[in-house]
Amino acid sequence: MTDTGHEVLPPPPSVPPPPSGPPSIERPEWHRVARAVAVGLYGGTLVAVWWMWGVPLDREQILLWVAGGLVVLTIGSPGGGALRVVRDWLPVVLVLILYDLTRGRADELGIQPHLDPQLAFDRWIGLGELPTIRLQRALYGPGPVRWWEIPVTFTYISHFFVPFAVAAVLWVRDRPRYWRYVRRFVTLSFAAALTFVAYPAIPPWMAARLGEADPIVRTAPRGWGHRWIHLDIAQDVVQLGWDTANLVAAVPSLHAGYTALVAVMCWPTARPAVRVLLAVYVGGMGFVLVLSGEHYVFDVLVGWAYVAVVCLVWNRLEERRRPRSPIANAGASRSSAEH
Repeated sequence: MTDTGHEVLPPPPSVPPPPSGPPSIERPEWHRVARAVAVGLYGGTLVAVWWMWGVPLDREQILLWVAGGLVVLTIGSPGGGALRVVRDWLPVVLVLILYDLTRGRADELGIQPHLDPQLAFDRWIGLGELPTIRLQRALYGPGPVRWWEIPVTFTYISHFFVPFAVAAVLWVRDRPRYWRYVRRFVTLSFAAALTFVAYPAIPPWMAARLGEADPIVRTAPRGWGHRWIHLDIAQDVVQLGWDTANLVAAVPSLHAGYTALVAVMCWPTARPAVRVLLAVYVGGMGFVLVLSGEHYVFDVLVGWAYVAVVCLVWNRLEERRRPRSPIANAGASRSSAEH
């Protein structure tokens, strides 16, 4: 009681702030030990297999290695790590299988492969001569493999690894961004596969063999033969892939498209130095594709345009599905009431 006769109430107890995220789950010690052992065994197996039979360059083997690594990393995770890997990665595997089947059969439908649009465009921007021929005249020649052909080959081959490595990192660190990436990857692959069927296109090296252009050499895998590396078996694997692929699935260039998609998805959270590397990677891939005779500049630009359209469409769809904030809903209700 106070002098005025009013009772003084005790202060209300302090309420702890709500947790900022889901409660942490303490994993048993044996989970950590098992995961460490599994990671060591998996890494040793990977090194041994790659040392004996070479680094795999086909998507199926790469996906198996990536999925296996994710299963190992999720040992002891709640909800079953292996099942989550299968559930989240199965759509990517199915799309790539469908893409490979479409790419391999598109040239069997009887549609005449196209040449004039991309050939005319590249001759126009090359002032009467194909940029590929200009680059090969300046940078390539008979004789030993030069040192700078190593990064050319590695850039070209990175197409088979980098998109899946980025997907794996996003799957581990940011599952919503992983699904955003997968949606765009799947859509881009389907769009390209349909284009391969409807618009088979002759690449520069084939145009040269048909007599439509000056001689062009497919130089992408030459870097494997440099004396510093001397992995002729890897060059043979690339050649085997060329022999079994659809040779007129050139527009759009998915080498350029996947590279641009990786840069677009990584750009928002990347540091300035990483953004520079992403820009160099995208431009470097386009340069390598033209230099090696695999694609016209036209194909590369169309690949980038496909990525821009796919990302724009998915950005709009995701924006529409995103729940509106209470403030925005209140404003919309007030506006409708006033009218």
